[in-house]
Amino acid sequence: MYYLDQPRTVSEIADRSDNYRNTVNRVLKRFRDRGPVGTTDGHYEFNADFDRLHEFARELAHYLHRQRFEAVAPKGTILWGGLRRIPRPGRDGDRRGGVPRNRPRSIRDLRPLVPTHRYRYYSYSEELDAVSPAKLCCHTLLIDDGSRHRSYCLLLLSHVDVGEADLREQAAKYVLEDEIDALLRYLETHGEVDDDRLPEWDEFQDLTADYEVRLF
Repeated sequence: MYYLDQPRTVSEIADRSDNYRNTVNRVLKRFRDRGPVGTTDGHYEFNADFDRLHEFARELAHYLHRQRFEAVAPKGTILWGGLRRIPRPGRDGDRRGGVPRNRPRSIRDLRPLVPTHRYRYYSYSEELDAVSPAKLCCHTLLIDDGSRHRSYCLLLLSHVDVGEADLREQAAKYVLEDEIDALLRYLETHGEVDDDRLPEWDEFQDLTADYEVRLF
């Protein structure tokens, strides 16, 4: 129900939910047999007013995440919604936070993301030991899609060979295809992108010099 925000194939739901296709097929068959879900051209979608079940699934997921999150970071804020979330742990040095898909045992289980002068951001997953550069770039844009955070991403993409295929795969997962495409075109064309959230090329060159980043 959570992943049926739009008509999707079995493969799409399996990829997004990290389940086997057989598992997804079995669950969807039960939904279809009982009426809430139907198929059109190989895509599953809700019938009639049953699309409200998606809203219910989202709200339930948010509630469960909030319950687990508050046990770790009572002053924190869940900034990005999804089955995996980026928390914002509050001000004044409150370093606790987590992605409450599973409850972190302590702050050591958290993966630091982009620090700012007011907040610290963390990600949590029992499946990962570190946040990959591609994920970090996408998470940075989810935190803030403004010029400052876009510049952070440009510095990262200039300093590390992220891999375009991996980056675009993550962008599709987080619905950031347009944003990532703009960053890649900016670097490829040396700033020839019409977007006021991106710096002038001369400014970016100065920024790379400040951070001792060599452009590819």
